[in-house]
Amino acid sequence: MNPPPRFISDAMLGSLSKWLRILGFDTLYFTTINDNEIIKLARQEQRILLTKDIGLIKNKKVNSCIQIKSDDVLQQLKEVLSVISSGQQFDLSPRCPECNGTLALTDRGAIAGDVPEHVFLNFNSFFRCMNCGKVYWEGSHKRLIDRKIEQVFKEINVNWKNSGTN
Repeated sequence: MNPPPRFISDAMLGSLSKWLRILGFDTLYFTTINDNEIIKLARQEQRILLTKDIGLIKNKKVNSCIQIKSDDVLQQLKEVLSVISSGQQFDLSPRCPECNGTLALTDRGAIAGDVPEHVFLNFNSFFRCMNCGKVYWEGSHKRLIDRKIEQVFKEINVNWKNSGTN
């Protein structure tokens, strides 16, 4: 199995970055970054640049990029997955949608004061971001996200194996 691609998104693609992180892709995103900085970081860390900026795409210093055409985030996700999938399967663990950190299964007792009481009482599995400390659980929002992801995969005819919280 090939290592999964790593991405860096320009400032116009924050929502796409979150969805890629949920899928487990290491995706950098900065709200303020200039073209030279994003190109430099993409080259240094061998990341695929995701952008809607035609000028950035045409920059000769850009090694690898995917032009995003849609304004709809799920369509954007299809655009990226269609380019990178080509018969490959990646075994990924979800990342923190906020900071790109890795998520780790966390003992229920360790998060008692970090989530609302009704969440603590009604859920058993919790994941903590190893970078920012945010706690996640598999509530109704997770089921909605999973349904949207399943639909995206179905529409582009891609099989997906995702470890971690799935």
